[in-house]
Amino acid sequence: MSITPNQHPTLAAVATLLTLLALTNPQPALTKKLYKYQDAHGAWVFSDKPPAADVPATVSALPVSESPVKVSIRNRGTQETPVLAAINDYYGPIEVEISAERIENMRAEPPLPVRVVVPARTEMTVVALKPTGPRWRYGYQVRAVLGDPTAVHRPEQPYAPPFAPGQRFPIGQAFDGVFSHQHPQSRYAVDLSLPLGTPVRAARAGVIMEVAGDFFDGGADPKYQTQANAVRVLHEDGTMAVYAHLHPDSIRVSPGQRVERGAWLANSGNTGFSTGPHLHFAIQRNAGMELVSIPFKFAGANGSAITPVAETLLIAH
Repeated sequence: MSITPNQHPTLAAVATLLTLLALTNPQPALTKKLYKYQDAHGAWVFSDKPPAADVPATVSALPVSESPVKVSIRNRGTQETPVLAAINDYYGPIEVEISAERIENMRAEPPLPVRVVVPARTEMTVVALKPTGPRWRYGYQVRAVLGDPTAVHRPEQPYAPPFAPGQRFPIGQAFDGVFSHQHPQSRYAVDLSLPLGTPVRAARAGVIMEVAGDFFDGGADPKYQTQANAVRVLHEDGTMAVYAHLHPDSIRVSPGQRVERGAWLANSGNTGFSTGPHLHFAIQRNAGMELVSIPFKFAGANGSAITPVAETLLIAH
């Protein structure tokens, strides 16, 4: 954001806000219509678009929660001596960086760029700007990444398979999967071939940091890459689990809620960048203004630890 000489900045002065995993719907609405019907092959279809006129369908109202900006920068000072504060509305910490785009006849305390970790649901002063001469001017950029960069992955035990005990499902894509696991955020992700509507269970206890449940469609088109229903769980060690491609109108948890290992989070679906019903599961951490996935192991028989391998069967004990 650029500020003209002696001009007061707006209250929400966010120039560039990068969360690296968009889980919120940018177009909130009061309700959506969910159409459920069978296609010509007998497969059930769930969509926000009605079928052809001769196809019977069940219609239900799907509530959509408001999605306010969850990270913002506010001036808590004056027009002449702005004090920029970061506000974090997530139920988990974020790392915020403010860097100078242009500063003329002003001094920043502390000098820019500056990074701070803002705890969950709090506000923190980041930088104060003071004029050093006439016709002062300033502009700045903001980045924000989910998580605390000091977090260290220390699971109490191997992760439970994210479905009910006694069930077994194939691992369609594992670490370094060639189809869609080449980005740092998903390099160590696992795609589990869960049929549509399978209950998804928490692999580890934690706090629900963020939820998205307003998307209906999916496919291999890149336009769907940020349109997956998902739940993010913050663990005690500061790492985060992501459960993605969830079914519309199936999420059973809310931001800020504490969940235990095995809790029913939602049902599997086919939303977002997906070629068929499955569950995308990953453990992530903030590696210093970058969200990355990290290796993990699932719990096997008798508490053994299993590294996910593609095209093998994962069994929940």
